[in-house]
Amino acid sequence: MTDYDPSTAAYLRDAQAHAAIVLWASGQFDTKDIADALRCREDAVYRTLALAKEGARADRRAG
Repeated sequence: MTDYDPSTAAYLRDAQAHAAIVLWASGQFDTKDIADALRCREDAVYRTLALAKEGARADRRAG
């Protein structure tokens, strides 16, 4: 198994993903700002936010 390297990963995980979602939800940061703060790729932030949004939609449909 390889080590997880956020600087090259396509998606964020765990606390880093949570931090990206919280920062985005604050409305004060764009994906570039978040990527810089978390030292990761901007596209990984974007994908993580898209997955979170889709998960929230699925929860609303199920409930």
